[in-house]
Amino acid sequence: MALKKLIFILVVSLISLPTLAFASHHYGGHYGKMNSWNMTELDSDGDGLLSFEEFVAPRTERWQAGFDGIDTDQDGLISEEEWNTFLEMHGMSDNQ
Repeated sequence: MALKKLIFILVVSLISLPTLAFASHHYGGHYGKMNSWNMTELDSDGDGLLSFEEFVAPRTERWQAGFDGIDTDQDGLISEEEWNTFLEMHGMSDNQ
């Protein structure tokens, strides 16, 4: 009886896995976490339409903040030393 229960749980898990992966992909993983999905908030010029620039602006701001965090001397460029320091701080190497 326990073996049948285990097999049932495995089958249900395998059937559910693609659905869960799809949901995760489209509702968080694929586009990243948006601060807002409200079109009015994203439409910065108020014309009722989203341009590409308006659509990517929230992600661009996060990427800029990340870049600025690595660019420790704030010269607008990431040197090899700054990059390696960033990798070391996060337990990575340039070979990963």
